[in-house]
Amino acid sequence: MTSESLARAEPETIRRIQQNLIGYFGLFEGLPGVTFAKGEVTLVASTGYPGSLVLGSSIQANATNETVHRTLQSIEQRCSAIDWFVFPECEPSDLGDRLVTLSENKEQSDHWSLVGKIGGPGGTWMLAALNALAPQSRQVSSAFHVENVTDLEHLETWKQINAEGFGGGDYQIFYDAFARHGFGPDAIAHHFVGYLDDTPVTSATLILAGGIASVFNVSTPERLRRQGYGGAVTLAALQAAIGYGFEDAYVWSSPLGRSVYQNLGFEIRDVGIREYQWEKSSDTA
Repeated sequence: MTSESLARAEPETIRRIQQNLIGYFGLFEGLPGVTFAKGEVTLVASTGYPGSLVLGSSIQANATNETVHRTLQSIEQRCSAIDWFVFPECEPSDLGDRLVTLSENKEQSDHWSLVGKIGGPGGTWMLAALNALAPQSRQVSSAFHVENVTDLEHLETWKQINAEGFGGGDYQIFYDAFARHGFGPDAIAHHFVGYLDDTPVTSATLILAGGIASVFNVSTPERLRRQGYGGAVTLAALQAAIGYGFEDAYVWSSPLGRSVYQNLGFEIRDVGIREYQWEKSSDTA
């Protein structure tokens, strides 16, 4: 299903999603290996996690080429690829076309070029009204329960099960960002671990920012999948969002998670994002 065939989200919902993304990635600002900047170009760039994205652009039309060139130069020590998300309210209004034109001019693009599906939706985006969430369709063991992470020891458990679910790797940067951010009702990030008796089996993070809720980092180790744990921890996180007064939620879904979210009542929507993935030539990176 293409973005052209999807129902378009309301402009206010799209603005909220953008602010939620900025809130999430802003949690990593100042950590080793991460650049986070807000201004005429709002971006996160990192040598590894959490990734490299342009999350907002407010550029004067006559300075577009110069600003894009300067932006790419500023992050090339961090990364050799970055997804430039163009939202409907980004400026100039024809920014996507200008990025394509700049990429085609090899002298101006300074060895950076656009790759992949240029102008695509940047993944699968799904929306749900929290008061219309579907009940958990898969029966989960009565021994399963979800706990909210409220201290550093519990966050360490979240880190370990999250890393295992995503195939290993160094997830210390997530721990550092979330530990620094803290816990409590006023936090942007709230973390959850699902247990089978006393054994952690799944995890998720709820992000409350921009007037909309989102769920990130839903992770279940491969050996424990297809037992309903991922859906159950996601539902618990979303129910917590209701308790904080939120009415709507979105997810940026992986192919693996799509059916889980659909079973909870999420629908695939066009949230207005168009992706322009810049990649630096390997001989100059």
